[in-house]
Amino acid sequence: MKKWIYILLLMTVILSACSSQDSEKESDIKGIEDISLNQLSKHKNSYIGDNGAIGAILSDLPGNVIREYEIADEKALKVTYGVKENATYTEEQFDASWFDKKDTIEKNYLYNALALFILIDNVEQVTLKMNSNDEPSVTFKRKQLEKKLPHPFKEYKDDTALWQKELVDGVVKSKEKRKDVYKAFPMQK
Repeated sequence: MKKWIYILLLMTVILSACSSQDSEKESDIKGIEDISLNQLSKHKNSYIGDNGAIGAILSDLPGNVIREYEIADEKALKVTYGVKENATYTEEQFDASWFDKKDTIEKNYLYNALALFILIDNVEQVTLKMNSNDEPSVTFKRKQLEKKLPHPFKEYKDDTALWQKELVDGVVKSKEKRKDVYKAFPMQK
């Protein structure tokens, strides 16, 4: 009888360890609340052409599961989100992080575009899309987007409190402001 109790106890410990590993994998996909603007600001003054810096920035942004990114004509950045082959994430985990709520994709796209324009000095256009053609994509242009903001991008570079207050809380998390931005930059399927 004691032997069976020990076996059941051992199986419980093993199953608990397996389930905690699964939950750790889910938490590796970042959301807006997981981002430290102080950490992100370490990448300021980056430029297109420095692939290491661009990769580091993208891995620190929300929805950090990047399938690929491409630099087009030395001024434009195209980012495709999705799960790569042999990735540590499953499609279900990816879908849960990006599509759990109706506006998550809008928030993540806008947050990421703002961060890319603040941190990468010479990027003029950012296109964000999913690996699937069924999902929306959007292209933001630096000068047009900057006109919709209270200050030029360069002012947010050294002031993360201002970045948080005006852009994250004031634009990304505001349904009205986000809607205004997406009128100028409509999502496409």
